[in-house]
Amino acid sequence: MVCAVGSARAVDAPHPVEGTPSVWIVELGGYGVFEPTYLGSRRYGGSFKPQIDIREAGDKEWLSFPNDAFDYSLYETNNFRAGPAADISLQSRLHGQDIDLHLGKADVTLQGGAFFEYYPLDMIRTRVELLQGINGNLGFATNLSADYIWQPREDLVLTLGPRAQIVNDRYASDYFSTQIAFRHHNTYVPYRAEGGLLSSGGEFTSKYDLTSTFSAKFFLDYTQLMSPAADSPRVDLKGASDQVIVGIGGSYKFDIHQ
Repeated sequence: MVCAVGSARAVDAPHPVEGTPSVWIVELGGYGVFEPTYLGSRRYGGSFKPQIDIREAGDKEWLSFPNDAFDYSLYETNNFRAGPAADISLQSRLHGQDIDLHLGKADVTLQGGAFFEYYPLDMIRTRVELLQGINGNLGFATNLSADYIWQPREDLVLTLGPRAQIVNDRYASDYFSTQIAFRHHNTYVPYRAEGGLLSSGGEFTSKYDLTSTFSAKFFLDYTQLMSPAADSPRVDLKGASDQVIVGIGGSYKFDIHQ
């Protein structure tokens, strides 16, 4: 699961006067998600992506997405921010020694690293996440995204943009290499996946403010697994290289006074 944080477009507001009580704006919500049961699977199931956003009144609001890693801004300007990032996911890896490619239980993968976000124009967001595996998959991944932001009316925000993920050999091997034999020219051999461009695709999101506190949200992701991930037996023989994720949800915003 990946947690989405943030809101629609960057908005500036004056900081509270020194000595006055602090006001924190909290947004809680999430998405019901229909997605592949593991990366490369042809079977689908349901899950939940929570959303948590906490910021001080007067701070700048930043656009964020359902599949962004958790982040915390240590450095900000009007169109750039950067800081630490973390992500957690559940993805099954291959287990056993038989030709049927039976999947074991999912591994919990915790990643930590940094993010960098830049707006070359008000309506365009670019983002880079550099994440190193801490538990589960111990590989390194770079997540790349860019989005066009369209706000046809004050209470509606639509976005659309490309996605890509580049990984090292360890990351690709943990998910797509197999010690389980598969048939190749009448010989049963193992398969070893190598790093590089793991996937590419795109994401569409929408946010509609029903009231000043309640918002309805939707997102649609399409991902194409690239070779060598797409050539792995778990994908080529038992799964699908085309991956679609759909999420519908909402959020509630409130203030906390200190």
